[in-house]
Amino acid sequence: MSTAIRRATFAVLSIATALAATACSSASSPSASAPASPLAADSASPPASKGAFSSAKLAVKAQPVGTAKLGLPDGKVSAAFDITGLAPGIKHAVDIVPGSCAQPKSGSVLVSFSTVTGDDFGNLKTTVHSTQSGLRELPDNAVLVVRLSDGDSQQQREPIACVPLPSGRPDNSPVKVQPVGSTKREGDATVAYDAATKTYTLRVKATGLAANSRHAAHLHQGTCTKQGPVLVMLGDLTADDQGVIDKTVKVPDQSAQLTGATYLNIHLGDGSQILTKDKKPTPMFQPLLCGPVTT
Repeated sequence: MSTAIRRATFAVLSIATALAATACSSASSPSASAPASPLAADSASPPASKGAFSSAKLAVKAQPVGTAKLGLPDGKVSAAFDITGLAPGIKHAVDIVPGSCAQPKSGSVLVSFSTVTGDDFGNLKTTVHSTQSGLRELPDNAVLVVRLSDGDSQQQREPIACVPLPSGRPDNSPVKVQPVGSTKREGDATVAYDAATKTYTLRVKATGLAANSRHAAHLHQGTCTKQGPVLVMLGDLTADDQGVIDKTVKVPDQSAQLTGATYLNIHLGDGSQILTKDKKPTPMFQPLLCGPVTT
């Protein structure tokens, strides 16, 4: 590893130390190291700025997003996924369950599929087939769900993406992937940088979160559809008892200014949950809200 890259890595690690003292307690703050490739701290240094970044407004939208094309070849249900905004490298169970995207009955499986795995950038582009055969049409009043992971716990089996099923025989037309839940998840934010004090200020307001839940937040290099390394660690954001986040966070001692493609990511889990001991994303790294920062 070159001297320049080592210095860049030390700078990113310093972000976590500064934030832990100002934004949240050490027990719930994110790990000082960024996630494994392609989210590694070694690649987190942005190119030299062509102009000073002062502030930007952005909309944050529910993740994941995409489409699924449903078919019924040879008596098996096929699902061709084109989804972005997943946790990188995580395996997901896929099932058809009764209910709606607002209220899927995830404990009652009607049709099962083989597992699917997101790539290193949080994208899923693959086709899977049901394990059952001999089907003539899709079940009525049912939805296809992608679960948080392929684990067996209740949390790991929670649906994170939902596809409404057309009635009868599907014709491989694309169907939009929807967030799970009856409350719309969305928000907006302002990111500002004070060059004199070398301080980032984030103001975020978001709705549709679980009541009293805590969520790790970062500014990343890359895009919501091709996730990249952490640039600024923002600590944990806590929703109130109505599932609303309304908070201002200040991160001092930031010599690097944002340049190029960057985005705000608010994760499902808090800072103690999103990485394994070897700094790889866990299922709780799953993005809940994401929005591009225009610099």
